[in-house]
Amino acid sequence: MTAPQQIQPPTACILSIGDELVLGTTLDTNGRVLSIALREAGFDVIEHRTVRDDLAAIVAAFQSLAGIASVIISTGGLGPTDDDLTRDALNHIIDNNAAQVEDAVARTDLDTWFAGRGRTMAAINLRQALRPRSARIIRNREGTAPGLAATIGACRVYCLPGPPREMIPMLEADVLPAVRPAGALMIAKRTLGSFGIGESALAELLGERMTRGREPAVGTTASGSVVSLQVVARGADASARADAEMTACMAAVAPYGFAAVDASLASSLLAECRAHGRTLAVAESCTGGLIGSMLTAVPGSSDVFQGGWITYSNGMKEAHLGVSPQLIAKHGAVSRETVMAMAEGACAHSGASLAISVSGVAGPGGGTAEKPVGTVWIGLHDTQLGTRARRFVFPGERDTVRDRAAKTALQLARWLLRGEDASMIWERTGETTDAHAAHQPSKRTS
Repeated sequence: MTAPQQIQPPTACILSIGDELVLGTTLDTNGRVLSIALREAGFDVIEHRTVRDDLAAIVAAFQSLAGIASVIISTGGLGPTDDDLTRDALNHIIDNNAAQVEDAVARTDLDTWFAGRGRTMAAINLRQALRPRSARIIRNREGTAPGLAATIGACRVYCLPGPPREMIPMLEADVLPAVRPAGALMIAKRTLGSFGIGESALAELLGERMTRGREPAVGTTASGSVVSLQVVARGADASARADAEMTACMAAVAPYGFAAVDASLASSLLAECRAHGRTLAVAESCTGGLIGSMLTAVPGSSDVFQGGWITYSNGMKEAHLGVSPQLIAKHGAVSRETVMAMAEGACAHSGASLAISVSGVAGPGGGTAEKPVGTVWIGLHDTQLGTRARRFVFPGERDTVRDRAAKTALQLARWLLRGEDASMIWERTGETTDAHAAHQPSKRTS
């Protein structure tokens, strides 16, 4: 008996248009949003191309991508200025440069947008109401640049504006409902962030799950010292199998995994604080408020985060956290004793039940043979679990050292509340102190 043939997903390509994207002056976040949305709609995204504001380059990109994809979604180049060329490029391909027509709906939307803001529309904006004769308008309810929908051969093309606050509503309301295939092979993806372990060491923990060609597929990517684990499943039951595989992967990489999808270390720690009835304060030296910034970037953090101190000088540590001058004189500002005292002082002076403290040498100068650049002590004090401190030597430039120190502190605090522990990359073992409970790393990585 012949096995039923598996339906292959339709293909999609993403085209990002703009000099600022090619030159790197603007980060293209639209590509990621579009890739995720198309994949979840059942498409196989096969290419993401970026081109400059050049008519010939845009035309060539549309034509070549239309030869390999069922759908193209482009972003950018729909503004009112002479370097906004997406409309002209599409017109060149589908209507052989025929005169474009003013779309009545687009013109009404433009008039309404400016009138509603008490502004006079410049003549240059009228260009945004034009469309190729063979295209149709996609209404933009958040801005002045309507999108365009057309076909190049058998390929459906959707041109959307570049600003995400305009592009995303148009994508969700108009494009995805129109392109979502019926009966296509479903694709489900799950993502887990991890921190404190290198990508190769994480792969060792995952073992055969990362075998190429395996279904579901498991892969890793690293960015900003966070290693993200992706699970991709295909088929009618893709969602259930992706969930099951992610559950198994989370168990394999514990305790390093911290959040699925777009959650951060900061939001994960805040969630643990809520779950365990903790409030939180910080006392920062070399990170200069970075931990507090990460925490307050999370909406709703005020129910947990009490505040903190940037005690860059010894005098500030003494005056505001109650750190003993004699303790600093004996052990130095970058020491386990100092960060433990800082964390205890932060709890005492804020009323928080959990505090994080950091003191280190971020560089590029200030290092010694005993405390080289990158040396950072991280302290934790919990009113129920006691005080502890750990030493790290982070490689990299100043900003990298500070970023890694802040993220490490968040992960350590999260582990404390969860009752989890492990050695971390960049840690200097043998220098760990827990004033009230033995610290036994449960897992080691290289």
